[in-house]
Amino acid sequence: MAIKHASGLSTRDEILRLTVEAIDEAGESGVHVAEIATASHVAVTSIYHFFQNREGLIEAAQASRFAREFTINANAFSDEVNKCTTQEEFRALLRQSLPSFFGPDGTRRRADRVNVLGSTYNRPSLTAAVSDRIVEATIELAKPLRIAQSKGWIREDLNIENLAAWYIATITSYAIVELTPATREFNWVDTFVEAADFLLFGEK
Repeated sequence: MAIKHASGLSTRDEILRLTVEAIDEAGESGVHVAEIATASHVAVTSIYHFFQNREGLIEAAQASRFAREFTINANAFSDEVNKCTTQEEFRALLRQSLPSFFGPDGTRRRADRVNVLGSTYNRPSLTAAVSDRIVEATIELAKPLRIAQSKGWIREDLNIENLAAWYIATITSYAIVELTPATREFNWVDTFVEAADFLLFGEK
């Protein structure tokens, strides 16, 4: 049985969590393997067992920084979709939920994702790690939409994975809007909600 830490995480995930925190606070230069080992109550060799070397640890942490919360959001949305009994209820849920994903609480996370993408430049291994997590996130985000599609509530011909990937790209790129005060005056979120509604249901 895997050892659980006070955080409730396995040893590997606890190491990863602490590394993500270190990058959040001080960038990749803030990742010190010995400090991570001490904080997670393991030997340095244990970190190398899970991640091979410091670069492997950073790559896993950066990939996690990009994809974190997507799975949580997908699971929470799936629970709400399962409560819906009609297309009208699902459509109302979607229009209510989507704006919250653009809220100010997520500003830092969106900026982190842009930071991660910038970090992949000329680093093939990190690019591959982030790409793998994006694929995983896309699959998870597609699940609640597939539930709705199986019930005939959204277009049958819609490629759900493509829609999920579009969502990830849109949420991430919203960081550009947040960087530019002048663009905040435009109603980007309502535009996205209307676009998603049209893609899922077609013409009103």
